[in-house]
Amino acid sequence: MSFVEMIPGRLYIGGRIRSSDWGFIQRHITAIINIRITPDRPPFDFSHRTMIWAPLTVLHPPELQWIIAMTKLMNSLMDPGHTILLHDTLGIHRLGFVITAFYMQRFGLSRDQALAAVRSRKSDIDPPDNYLKLLSQFEAYLESS
Repeated sequence: MSFVEMIPGRLYIGGRIRSSDWGFIQRHITAIINIRITPDRPPFDFSHRTMIWAPLTVLHPPELQWIIAMTKLMNSLMDPGHTILLHDTLGIHRLGFVITAFYMQRFGLSRDQALAAVRSRKSDIDPPDNYLKLLSQFEAYLESS
């Protein structure tokens, strides 16, 4: 398996799904959030599960409202018991942004605390500077909420 378990039995992250990963997904994952610019094509019937395609590009970060909505969506899947796979292409840049934001929101962490917590499980996480700036804006939003 090429995924990293971020919340035991509940949240996994990684890069592009390899053909050898689909067995794990079929047995354990009930929701996929794909932030790649290419949609996933599961080799089995995924119709009774949740598949979200929310493409991001490295050069152009989304608006603040996007990450607010994404973290709410992730919580709305996790709280009733879904097991989530969040992935992009390399599992480093865009993924680093989204998982850091989720940790900030879910666990009440600052940007830097969340980034450190995420990196303690997946050391190569490296959101680009434009995404780090957006995470700082998200931190200010969370503090004011």
